[in-house]
Amino acid sequence: MSRALSVRRDVFAVNRVSSKTPREEFPFALTQELLDQLESGAAQNIEQALEQCRGTRSRCLPQHVAWSAAATERYLDARRQDQESRNGANIPLSFHAPDAWIAFRAVEEPDVRGITHYERTVWGRQYISADATLRELVIPAKGNAKEYLPLPELAAVASVLYYGIPARIPPFEHQYPAHRHPAPPPRPERVRVYSAGLTEGRIRLLRATETDAPADWSGAEIRDLHEQHVVPRLGRVLDSRERIAGAHCVGCKVLPECSAVPRAPALLAVPPPTRPRKRRTVSVSDLRAHHDCPARYHLTRVLKLPNPVPENEAVRRGRAVDSWLNARHASADAPPCHEVPLPAHLPGLTDDELAPALGMLRTHRARCPLDNPVATQFRPQHRVTAHDPQADVMVIASCDLVYEERGGIVVRETKTSAFPPGGRTVLLERHPQLALSVLLLASGVLGGDPRRSRVELEILRPDGAALEEFDPGDEATVGHARTVLASYTVPWSAETRYDAAPRPGYDCNGCEALSWCATGKERVAAEG
Repeated sequence: MSRALSVRRDVFAVNRVSSKTPREEFPFALTQELLDQLESGAAQNIEQALEQCRGTRSRCLPQHVAWSAAATERYLDARRQDQESRNGANIPLSFHAPDAWIAFRAVEEPDVRGITHYERTVWGRQYISADATLRELVIPAKGNAKEYLPLPELAAVASVLYYGIPARIPPFEHQYPAHRHPAPPPRPERVRVYSAGLTEGRIRLLRATETDAPADWSGAEIRDLHEQHVVPRLGRVLDSRERIAGAHCVGCKVLPECSAVPRAPALLAVPPPTRPRKRRTVSVSDLRAHHDCPARYHLTRVLKLPNPVPENEAVRRGRAVDSWLNARHASADAPPCHEVPLPAHLPGLTDDELAPALGMLRTHRARCPLDNPVATQFRPQHRVTAHDPQADVMVIASCDLVYEERGGIVVRETKTSAFPPGGRTVLLERHPQLALSVLLLASGVLGGDPRRSRVELEILRPDGAALEEFDPGDEATVGHARTVLASYTVPWSAETRYDAAPRPGYDCNGCEALSWCATGKERVAAEG
């Protein structure tokens, strides 16, 4: 329903939510502007382009600017190589198309949806051959170039390129149609759709997942694909009224009135926003990243720039153990783990790394929840979504395992460690997701009888295991959980610049954003 409403420019939320953000949150914003300057000839080099993009550049962190500049140069190199490879390949050279291609459809009387004008657009870099017979779209990817997309998605993109008319797109909040080109050119004879990897510096012609066919189609093929794959799906998107709670709810026009999203007032223990600001989502992983370094949070959790740092053994071991347990606990009729032989290998681990992981799985057997005769409804990797209306934040929690027991709800978190767990107070502070789970149960978001509910922490070590419990009905436990969570949420909520230095003790050496961060590089060099 959120997606259906998002495309309706004539439908607004009862209470309009601000779209303002203190920093640029679209990762490609500066890259797109730099490419516009360079591919149009308005700038001759990256320095000139950066100077002409001062408005967007000022909203970006220096690390974001560094990533964007490097990504732009890699993209241009990849485009140059692609164009050079076309000599003798029966593919004409293509050039930057300055206006967007928009596929318009108008009806004289309002249709069954009450709509008279439809506009379909695509996002990416648009190119056209000198004789206008070829149109191309290059879709940037932050990491490596993609190889496949679903056929309906590729067909939808290709149909916009084929039916599209050059036009200027107004800001989305405006209701008037886009400004069409006064003399629409003829439709192209051929359309091609590419992916560009901004990390690897490669452009690749996309292929359809279902057929392995390249996205290189004639006009007749596109018309057929449009009718078969695009038209029926567009109708379902426009008409859907199904409500599914999730992170996408953050931008929904009817969130305050939606019955599918649980409410948890004051869950985050932060005051209401003091100035207009875009509604946000937050998870414990977000909060931990911001606690370590505001810039790291913005770069890796908001912009989601690619991570070039290889994972260490502890992280890979934890993921391998979690994956095996999740697969074991997912089946409704699965036997307890002690009745299943341990795996001969685990993905991502070497032979030398396997033994400690198997030791952890072995110690889990004595505490496997499937051994509990009154436990039911096992949901591994259960995603929980709740709206805190006071903070106007969507809270996302991914619980390792949720199950029911005698009318209560049990949330179990599993951690792998080479060290003893420490006291219960320390555990809540060390693992703030436990604090969030306690508060979610106490607020009734997960349902169940709170008197029979609990949070479990299972700590697996190669030579032993521990199982700690936290009672969401105990006032002292709930109070401590609020204090722990507030120590993360209050600074995160008040943040506006994301340019503070990493907190003392944080190791920049393993940071995912280190390759773009001058501050981090200086700290690593100073520490030897």
